[in-house]
Amino acid sequence: MSFKKVLAVLLFAMLLSACAGGATPTKVTVTMTEFGFEPNVINVSAGSPVELTLVNEGAVEHDFVIEVIQVTNVSSSNSGDHHMATDEHSEFDLHTSTAAGETSTLTFTPTESGTYKIICSVPGHLDAGMTGELIVK
Repeated sequence: MSFKKVLAVLLFAMLLSACAGGATPTKVTVTMTEFGFEPNVINVSAGSPVELTLVNEGAVEHDFVIEVIQVTNVSSSNSGDHHMATDEHSEFDLHTSTAAGETSTLTFTPTESGTYKIICSVPGHLDAGMTGELIVK
C-alpha cells in the first residue's frame, strides 16, 4: 500500500471516531447505606463525561447531592418518590435520589477542576456523616 493510501485510511478512521458521538464516560458504581457512600471519594476528569450508578442498599431513601459544581449534560433516572419532590431544593447543581433497595443513574460532565463535597440531603443523613468527595482533575 502506498503512503498516500495509508494516510487516507488513517484520516478516514480519525474522522469516523470523531463522529462517533463523543468520549466514553467514566463509569462508577456508588453504594449508599445508612449512612455512607462507597466509595466515598470519586476521581474524574474535567471535560469528560461521568456515569454514576447509585445502588441504595439501605432501608430508607438516599440521595446524591453536590450543592455547587459547574456541570453540563446532566441527566438522571430517579427511583421512587423523592423527599424533596418540590422545587424547594432546586438550587443544587447536581442531585438525584434513589429509593431503598433501588438503583438510579446520574450522568454529567464536570467542567472545572476542584474538590466537591457530596452529601445526602435527606433530613438527618448529613448530620449522621453521609458525605463524600468528588475530585475533578
